[in-house]
Amino acid sequence: MTVGMTALQGLRAAWHAHLPYDAAIPVNQRRWIVGEGSLTARLMSAATQFRVTRLAQTPALPFADEWQALGLIRPVPAITREVLLICDDVPAVFAHTIVDPYRARRDWPFLRGLGNRPLGGALFVDPRVRRDPFQFARLSMHHPLRQALQRVLPALAAVPMLPARRSVFRRDGGAMLVTEVFLPDLLRRPAPPSTGAGGTRLPRRIDTFRALPEQDARP
Repeated sequence: MTVGMTALQGLRAAWHAHLPYDAAIPVNQRRWIVGEGSLTARLMSAATQFRVTRLAQTPALPFADEWQALGLIRPVPAITREVLLICDDVPAVFAHTIVDPYRARRDWPFLRGLGNRPLGGALFVDPRVRRDPFQFARLSMHHPLRQALQRVLPALAAVPMLPARRSVFRRDGGAMLVTEVFLPDLLRRPAPPSTGAGGTRLPRRIDTFRALPEQDARP
């Protein structure tokens, strides 16, 4: 479930325009993190089986380092979606999305029925969607996104740092902040080449791409 504890809402991460050097982030993982285009499509090309498991989709207060990035003038409940992107039965990415609540229904109407399908399947086929430049951070085990992730994957509490990136997607007047946390599976899974922001395209029927049966998702 999403994090709602007041104590965690105040924690921030240091977000940078470039991925800071860290010996704990080897070259292959760095390629995953800084690669352009659809991360979903890149994961699919590197896996025999790929699926998305939705963990939560509910209104929640953005974290302290999120609501201003989304352009809100104050923290108000926003549609919050959390999923795991899973390659060959191994979680590879934890994705956390918040949506400007004032324009969600008009500019992101597909969200309500997205279920266990990947968000990229809707974003990267819409010519009206624009993506802001990435920001990068290294998340300690105390960051609220790590706390949310560790509730689902407790073993990750032993990992001191997980790299993350985020960017704002814009469609007409609406805004959506997508944060992706890169899990240890991508330390060694070979990263496919990055072909630019518009060059990594998703298959027409992404929901049928070597997919395993969908798991039950919580509302």
